[in-house]
This record gives sequence, C-alpha cells and structure tokens, in this order.
Amino acid sequence: MPDPFGITEGVKAVTSSINESVKASKELSKAIDGVLELADSAAKERADSRKKARQVNPDSATIIEAVDEWQRLLIARQSEAKIQEQITKKYGSKAWDEIQGIKARKLWEERQDKYLEQHDRRVMKSVMLLCYIFAAWIAYECTWGIWR
Repeated sequence: MPDPFGITEGVKAVTSSINESVKASKELSKAIDGVLELADSAAKERADSRKKARQVNPDSATIIEAVDEWQRLLIARQSEAKIQEQITKKYGSKAWDEIQGIKARKLWEERQDKYLEQHDRRVMKSVMLLCYIFAAWIAYECTWGIWR
C-alpha cells in the first residue's frame, strides 16, 4: 500500500541521518583517543625509563652497584672539594659563592622544568576532556538536538 503522507521516507531519512551522526561521532572519538593515547604513551615511556634507572634487580649483585654508586659520589665530593680549594685560592671565596649560586639556580631550573612538564601534561588532559565534551555535544545535537 502506498504511503500518501511520506512517513516511510521521512523515517528512512531520519534513521540514515542518525546513523551518519553516530558514525561521525565514533570517528571523532577515535581521533581524540589516538591523540590521548599518544600523549599517554610518551609520558609512560619517560616514567618507565625513570623506573628502570632506579629499579633494583635481585639477580644482580646489588651491593656491588651500591658500592659503585657510593664511590662515584665520594669521587664527586672530593672533586668538588679540590675545585673549591683551587677556586678559593685563585679567585677568592666570593667566586666560590657565585658558583654555588649558579649550581643552586641550575637545580632550581631542573625542578621548574619538571613542574612545567607536569603542568603541560595536565593542560593537555584538560584540553582532551574539553574535546570529548565538545564531541559528545556535537553528537547529541546532530542526533537529537536542534540541528537534525
């Protein structure tokens, strides 16, 4: 029986429109997930490399590694003491104080860089959250909202 009012065609158009908007929102979600996964994988790689650097392997001779590290620190302290003595003799104690100030500034800059990196990561996650919210809003509007 023919449809005199075109209800069947209207229903088909609405369902195809809904299907297209669902497909578009899925593709947008996939793109956003890809960017988020890329950022997370980079952060995880850096965290894993830091963990591996600190990880203690029970199969290895841990005491030997500890002694080696202690010797490196001892040599570093002795070298610093020798350098301090040489600089103090040649340039005076004021020069050594300036060097210590530079060292403190360098340490502060490293801490600041780490903080800013974490801040950038938090900002990126916030932006990704806003993208998810925006994508959900677009999907809603295309499906059930005023733009259908």
